[in-house]
Amino acid sequence: MPRLIIGNLFTDETAGDPRLLPAAYLQNAALGAQMVLWFAKDSDVVLLPAMPEDAVLDYITGMTGTDRSTLRVVVPPPGVSGTGLLTADRLANKSFRDELAAALDGVTVENVFPMTPDASVATLATDLGLEAALPGHAFFSQGGSVFVNSKAIFRTVAAGAGVPIPAGGVCTNQTDAHLAISRLFDQGLPAMLKRDFSSGGFGNEVVSSVPGIEPVGAGRTVVLPDSAAIEAYLQERWDWLSVGGRYAVVVERYVQGSRAIFAEFQITDRGPVFLEQGALYFAPVADAQVIPAPDLPRSALTQLIASTVRLCEALHAVGYRGPISADAILVPDGQVLFTEYNGRITGSTHAHAVIGNEIVGPNFGESVVVAEYIHWKVPSFQAAVQRLTESSLAYDPATKSGVVLTKAPSPDGTVRYCAIAENLVGAAQLKDKVESLFTEARPDSAIPAGLSGPDRHGPQEEEA
Repeated sequence: MPRLIIGNLFTDETAGDPRLLPAAYLQNAALGAQMVLWFAKDSDVVLLPAMPEDAVLDYITGMTGTDRSTLRVVVPPPGVSGTGLLTADRLANKSFRDELAAALDGVTVENVFPMTPDASVATLATDLGLEAALPGHAFFSQGGSVFVNSKAIFRTVAAGAGVPIPAGGVCTNQTDAHLAISRLFDQGLPAMLKRDFSSGGFGNEVVSSVPGIEPVGAGRTVVLPDSAAIEAYLQERWDWLSVGGRYAVVVERYVQGSRAIFAEFQITDRGPVFLEQGALYFAPVADAQVIPAPDLPRSALTQLIASTVRLCEALHAVGYRGPISADAILVPDGQVLFTEYNGRITGSTHAHAVIGNEIVGPNFGESVVVAEYIHWKVPSFQAAVQRLTESSLAYDPATKSGVVLTKAPSPDGTVRYCAIAENLVGAAQLKDKVESLFTEARPDSAIPAGLSGPDRHGPQEEEA
């Protein structure tokens, strides 16, 4: 039976006032929402903030084997954010509701499948008589999306569940933030300050009492040599960090030399089900991901899975149902510390759930790695597809290797793509070949070392 798929990458609950969001953010958000097309199957109805270009839709459905002619893509009229986000006002629009009703006429919807299940999605499901088709409907109808995507609430849940987290705190005012930073500085430790709902490291800043701390998983490092400097920094940056006082700010220890890893689960009525794990790379913000994480010590994997299960059990108990991705850092002493969770389809889900398990095949991680990169500059999506084919770099099912484009070009002309190879060395070699196709040849890529990067939504160009 068909599903109602909703491409709401960011929502009213987590994006802040959409009228204040930068144009580039909104453009990237609309393009990122198209990633939900990877999950579309025959006869599904797909809601998107903007209509995808034909080349993208043809390519994705061609890769997944979905009959494009059976898909119905519905786009609501522009709302307060234009066409960047599927905000509540757009989902409530009468003409959109009429078009959606026509698309669903005579159709029995098996499942409501949003990227980010939130209150507006729950309201839509109720109005369509589809409450039972949205797992966790009661939870989301009461603003549950915030609960499972907030970095601040994550620390509360993790601490209560006994999941290890970096030293620090959740700060709702500058005084508490000053104290939290000072406590870390007094121990000779740098700190990372994190906006509650930003992703890819774009909402993070590292602060240190001494120079020489490289920011990884954050946009920059700010040196604050004394208490007066901390106070001045917070006065200058608090409005940005707290999104105009709307959200709490996380202050936590910044651990140099760490490796960013994650685990994704599906929380069902019966409990958590493991999906996949991987590694994230930052330079200094989101730059790449590799699934599964290469050369991850068994002890680290055991910690990662066991603690993620504890998080899932806590969320299951309060009624959350859906995907959960837990981010962590493997610190130099071998301990795994958790930094956030994301209760939504993340920037990694398509890479393992569809490209890995469906296109490459079940248990793909036993024979290949899927490495996703985000900086290939191309003239157009169609030109990229053509050049990959001409260069014999496009994914080949016979060899289970090659390149899969994953997203339409961003406003800067770059596309995301997955390099599928036997190992990370092979993926890096593919990357070098791909990124030289429209430019002069570049030096061979270094294999990315494990880097600390506690903030994640998968490789993302977006900044809130």
